[in-house]
Amino acid sequence: MDFRYTTPSAKAFRVLILLQLVVFNLFSVNAQTDISNTTVTVGSIKLTGNEKTKASIITRELLIATGDKLSPDEFSKRVNQSRLNLLNTSLFNFVTIDTVRNEIPGSNNTIIVEISLLERWYLWPVPIVQITDRNINAWLQTRDFTRINYGIDLKWYNFSGRLDELDAIVQFGKNHHLSLAYQNPYVDKKKHLGIGFEAGYKNNREAGYLTQDDELLFAFASEGLSTETYFSVNSTYRNNIFTTHQLVAGFRAFTFSDSLMLLNPDYSYANVDKPAFLYLYYKLKIDHRDIKYYPLRGWYADLELNKTGLGFGFEKPVDIAWAKTTTRFYGQLSKHWYMGISFIGKVSSGAWQPYFQIQGLGYGRDYVRGYEYNVIDGKHFGIVRSTIKFALVPEQTHTIGFIPTPKFGLIHYAVYLTAFADAGYVWQPQWIGQFNNKLPRTLLAGAGLGVDLVTYYDKVVRIEYAINKSGKSGIFIHFIAGI
Repeated sequence: MDFRYTTPSAKAFRVLILLQLVVFNLFSVNAQTDISNTTVTVGSIKLTGNEKTKASIITRELLIATGDKLSPDEFSKRVNQSRLNLLNTSLFNFVTIDTVRNEIPGSNNTIIVEISLLERWYLWPVPIVQITDRNINAWLQTRDFTRINYGIDLKWYNFSGRLDELDAIVQFGKNHHLSLAYQNPYVDKKKHLGIGFEAGYKNNREAGYLTQDDELLFAFASEGLSTETYFSVNSTYRNNIFTTHQLVAGFRAFTFSDSLMLLNPDYSYANVDKPAFLYLYYKLKIDHRDIKYYPLRGWYADLELNKTGLGFGFEKPVDIAWAKTTTRFYGQLSKHWYMGISFIGKVSSGAWQPYFQIQGLGYGRDYVRGYEYNVIDGKHFGIVRSTIKFALVPEQTHTIGFIPTPKFGLIHYAVYLTAFADAGYVWQPQWIGQFNNKLPRTLLAGAGLGVDLVTYYDKVVRIEYAINKSGKSGIFIHFIAGI
């Protein structure tokens, strides 16, 4: 298979921009009564089904308010976008917005908006059965059941009915982890400002200590290879529906065992086996996707800035900065066909980075499909992803009769067939020749076919067959949207 990298032409960018403009005009709303082509007035907004969620959290997401005077077309667009905004809070499984003409004499073109909500189940004591590999595909190569973490992750969404979240982890097994986190998105009357914190301790008895032959090597020691203590506080600012700012200030302290440093002397800084440092992290997020966990229309962009080591004496020699950006575009091509394209790029400062801090491709969502088994280390990288999908089973709703509560018994699901092609490149690797790492500083490319299952509670299962530029192929499983 011949993979060639080409620079997108100006014409392609114009087509993409036009596609996004078309997408924004696809929204519609089904009114129960006919609305004439004159200005309509929002008379009242009625909420039902919000047993726990505060009304102010719901109205925060609406693009309409009592007394608004709008054209019918603009009114329809705002109602439909308001429904998507409510679904994207992850508080509700179903949101229905009906519009009814007010029949009171003298209230011509006054509309009553009725919003029916089906809340989710918010308290989840999730058993932890977690592999220690970077992803399930890497673990399936060995199927080593001793490399398992176990415990409880208590997730309490909508903790007080204000969209806040509480998360507590008690984990044992190969690696131990204790943590507590809380996030409240709105602490002011205008619902712009949020705060949160996270604190935890890790004892890693197994660790990936070196990249060799473009794969991560692991070591294990029963007494532990490394520990990490961390604490952070954050503030968020959401000045409108689609834009969020986040600022995080934190502290991290590590200890690395002698055995780990012998395996890889570059794992930490020279003669520093207990690095400790402060960091600042900022993220700007602009999100115009229709459904966040599996978008079909809209666009997304973010910018991340991170500074590790703020110049205090105890932090030396830690001094690293990096910037990262992600953009994603989605559009509907025809009745059942959709497309998506994304770009991810990261650049880092020139300072030398130890192994435990440098992270190129192969972690989280930063990978080229077809290279799930690989780690490609480097300070800078870029990824382009593209996907075309066909709605084999458009979204359906089904009732499971033997489950009495609609929080679980009423489900929605959809199935998509996908075809994809990705490309990526990693610059400035720090370890390459002596460990036979050949993928840095080479064009990475992969393509394939897949099936996506999408269902309620933001669940996505992707099964993909991918082949990369080197001719290596495999079947890979993921639990998040491809783009």
